Amino acid sequence: MGRIQTGLIVVLVVGVMGAGCANNSFIQPTSVPTAALRQVTRTATPTMLPTATRTVLVVTKPAMATSTLTPTLNLAPSATPWSTSTVIPTITAGPIITPAPTYTAGTNVLQALSRTYGISIAVTPEVNVAAQASWFVSKPESDQKPQADTLAMTRKAVVPILMYHYISVPPKDADRIRLDLSVTPDNFEKQLQYLTTYSYTTVSLYDVYNYLATGTALPPRPVVLTFDDGYRDAYVNAFALLKKYHMTGTFFIITDLVNSNNPSYLTWDMVKEMSAAGMSIESHTMSHPDMRNRSFAFLVYQILGPIEAITAYTGHRPHFFCYPYGRYDNAVIRVLASADTWGALTTQYGTVHTLAGAMVWPRVRVHGSTTLTEFGYLVKTS
Repeated sequence: MGRIQTGLIVVLVVGVMGAGCANNSFIQPTSVPTAALRQVTRTATPTMLPTATRTVLVVTKPAMATSTLTPTLNLAPSATPWSTSTVIPTITAGPIITPAPTYTAGTNVLQALSRTYGISIAVTPEVNVAAQASWFVSKPESDQKPQADTLAMTRKAVVPILMYHYISVPPKDADRIRLDLSVTPDNFEKQLQYLTTYSYTTVSLYDVYNYLATGTALPPRPVVLTFDDGYRDAYVNAFALLKKYHMTGTFFIITDLVNSNNPSYLTWDMVKEMSAAGMSIESHTMSHPDMRNRSFAFLVYQILGPIEAITAYTGHRPHFFCYPYGRYDNAVIRVLASADTWGALTTQYGTVHTLAGAMVWPRVRVHGSTTLTEFGYLVKTS
């Protein structure tokens, strides 16, 4: 991910199992500029890390002839249910760091990489399980809501939350609405390339909320990518391209449609794979009704049902909600709040978000007809 320039960067977040650990302990070496951490890679293994303390490992190397390398490291964890874990970090082209920093090797876990590419490594503490790559938190490991500090109500996050529906070529007989909701895979890929070229970083709704509540820094030019309804092309096209460009997305699913095994929508196996790869899976109700003027029992069913299903299948409890058709009333907001929902998204236009307004965050719609020039204006915040 990121502009292809001379120089190489590896960024890994290595999980270390520990009894009762469920925090996000990130150590970002101060000697490495934040700009050098724009290149993000993800490797597989979330099911091995239900709870973990994470440590950032940063490896840098001057320019090499090959822009992408994938060395394989075999780690031998001790006293764990699995005998051997494999980590496959991806080295992607990144900006040159001048002068190039070096690090003192803290352990011998990654000596194979060090010997192969002639670089020094710093990692703390001892690594004994598989790694999941990412330098930026895409979702919390625990369900504990961030405690708002004294400045929380004064902060504003200016972050485009982009709204997509279909990522596919519309059928020949598509009506006006379907055409408007359909972004072709080719155009979507060009939009991801645009974000990469201009140094945008995809973040999650959890990251935006954490910033508003606690002041936890967001990267330069943050953007959230959201996908409504859980169509099959969310897996086939959107997810595939997000992985290709090492980006994250938030997928709002309608759980009755996932349960139905309808070939036009996601399956639970797809949902689990997407969640395991670092995508956020959030609720878009059980059946996508207009939620206004409904009974308490109806709202509880539509709101709690998806929470339980998503949690059961992915192991991650969703804390964000997307209003069907963008419609809501005060009763919906009250039930969402009582169900420990941190925020909810509308279809109203806007890029400014506050903690007080977390139940009605606006978004930026990407139309099927949106040109790349128009897309640039949609994500521009200054």
